Amino acid sequence: MENTVTLSEICTPEFMKLYTQFESIEEFFSAGGFNVTTEEDYDAIPDKTINSYVANTTNFPTWKEMLTEAADNYIKRP
Repeated sequence: MENTVTLSEICTPEFMKLYTQFESIEEFFSAGGFNVTTEEDYDAIPDKTINSYVANTTNFPTWKEMLTEAADNYIKRP
C-alpha cells in the first residue's frame, strides 16, 4: 500500500514561515507565478526556474534542498 503525502503536508505553514517569506506553499507558488494545481503542473516547472526562485525567496539554494529539509521535518513530527 502506497502512502502519498502532499506538498502542503510536507511544507507546513510553520515550515514556510520559518524558512521562507511565505505563509504557505500555495502562496509560495502563486507569488512566483507558478500555477500548480496538478502533479503535471508541478512537473512542468523547469528546475532552473524553481531553483532560482527558491534561492531568491527562501533560506535554501535549491528546490531539492528545501524539499529535503521539509521532508526531514515532516518525518520527525510526533
